[in-house]
Formats: sequence, structure tokens, C-alpha cells
Amino acid sequence: MGEEEKKNIEPTEPLQSPTAGTVSGGLKALFIILAIIVPIVGVILGIIWLTKKTPEEKALGKLTLIIAIIMWILGCICWFAVFGLGIIGNMRDYSMLLINNFGG
Repeated sequence: MGEEEKKNIEPTEPLQSPTAGTVSGGLKALFIILAIIVPIVGVILGIIWLTKKTPEEKALGKLTLIIAIIMWILGCICWFAVFGLGIIGNMRDYSMLLINNFGG
């Protein structure tokens, strides 16, 4: 083949940059940490990344969204447990105070 023929051969695959569509490990770790610490940010990032084109980016969005929702639910459960048990504990103390002062 001459130089002229080599120039006319078209590549079978379109040229892409090596980083196109790939998600780095650092970005994955950042999204997971953000989803754990600030679940609302994880929900927002998860929804945004679910709309991306590549399957790897969509998987990162789904993972971030799932972790954020789990952390949100766990936070609500802990919040209700702390305040719910605190109120129940205080009611027990008040009832004992009422019984001791007025009941006997």
C-alpha cells in the first residue's frame, strides 16, 4: 500500500477520547460520601446522573440515589427513636411525680 491508500482508509470505529463515558473511582467515592453525609445532595446527584447516556454513569446515579434514600430513611428512624424515646421517658417521670405527689 502506498501513502495515498493509507490516508484514504477510514477507521471502522469512531474516534473517542479514552475518558469519554468513564467514571473515575474518585468520583464514585465522592458521590457515595456525599450521599451518606448529606442525603439530599445524594438524591439530587443521583437524579442528575440517572439522565446521563452511558450505562456506567447511570449505574453511578442509581447507586448514589439508593444510598441517599437509605441514609434519609435511617436518619428519620434515628430522629424518631431519639425524640420518641425521650418523650416516653419524660412521660414516665411525670407520671411518677404525679403519683407520688397526688396519689399517695
